[in-house]
Amino acid sequence: MSFIAKVDNNGKLNIQLPPELANQELDLVIVYQSTQQTKSEDIHDVVDSFYGCLEDDPILVEEQNQKETA
Repeated sequence: MSFIAKVDNNGKLNIQLPPELANQELDLVIVYQSTQQTKSEDIHDVVDSFYGCLEDDPILVEEQNQKETA
């Protein structure tokens, strides 16, 4: 299921599920993302947040593969 829902002032979210799921134990996965884009989500901020993330674990390419891809 995928839908957009409103969280109330107390941070509560009510989810209505189909009646056939009543009285069952469910494994739920909730992924949330704000639908309102803020200035902090500017693309430059996103790129800056990843800058240097592979510094301690660089991507190495074998010499043979470098010739093939060049």
